[in-house]
Amino acid sequence: MKYFISLVLLCFSIALFSQQPYHPKYIVPQTIEIDSLYQTEDINLFYLKPVQYIGNFQKEISLEYNDSDRYSKILENNYRTKNHNELNKEFMTRKYENIIIFVDISQKTPLKRTELDTLKISFEEYDAKLDSLNSGMQIVHPIPFLSTYYEGFPVTIYNSGNKENIIGFGNTVALELEALDKENKWQKIYPYRYYACGTGIKFFVLKPDEIATVFEPRLSGDFHTRFRYRLGNIISNEFEGNINYNYITHSKTQ
Repeated sequence: MKYFISLVLLCFSIALFSQQPYHPKYIVPQTIEIDSLYQTEDINLFYLKPVQYIGNFQKEISLEYNDSDRYSKILENNYRTKNHNELNKEFMTRKYENIIIFVDISQKTPLKRTELDTLKISFEEYDAKLDSLNSGMQIVHPIPFLSTYYEGFPVTIYNSGNKENIIGFGNTVALELEALDKENKWQKIYPYRYYACGTGIKFFVLKPDEIATVFEPRLSGDFHTRFRYRLGNIISNEFEGNINYNYITHSKTQ
């Protein structure tokens, strides 16, 4: 009887948890083979943290990977430009009160990496085609690119408060990755990512009751540990994964 009651409570907890506004199910196109995604050891392969979805909670959200660099159409209603100095001050001193970050490694989401197909075109030919395009000329054959999909997981940020909060700029969320080292101390693997040139970059906000989704790469490496993400003073749930230990060693010396 006790076992039955425990099982019922567990099922109820799972059902209740799955209804939380920061726990949607993300659905990717059937053309992407989720079970055949690549992994990477490189923490910088996906340098920026583009927003994949922003808006009201939905139980299921259909998405393709969005790799827009400095601007995203889905953020049009969330960009802020007035009183830039005040916005910058708010970002640099941000102290969130009602932000929740949820990392869901039970789901697989794809990250798309598009590179020049050097087996079909040389860098010299590529530069020549770019020069032609920049001169207003048309090129006979399109530039060949090769797309590779890597395995990732969704990180969902939820604003449970009644005021909007700045969470990033351009099209990158200011997330920071932290990991436990061999001494069981938290080390920052990388700070929030920024643009080398900030001209034209706008801050964007997460409105009350909205969620924002970022896809993060599932790293491979020689060291198994626990991770968490940080957004200002807010940290996510912890999760397990792998990383090359030299990244942790390097973070200690910075």
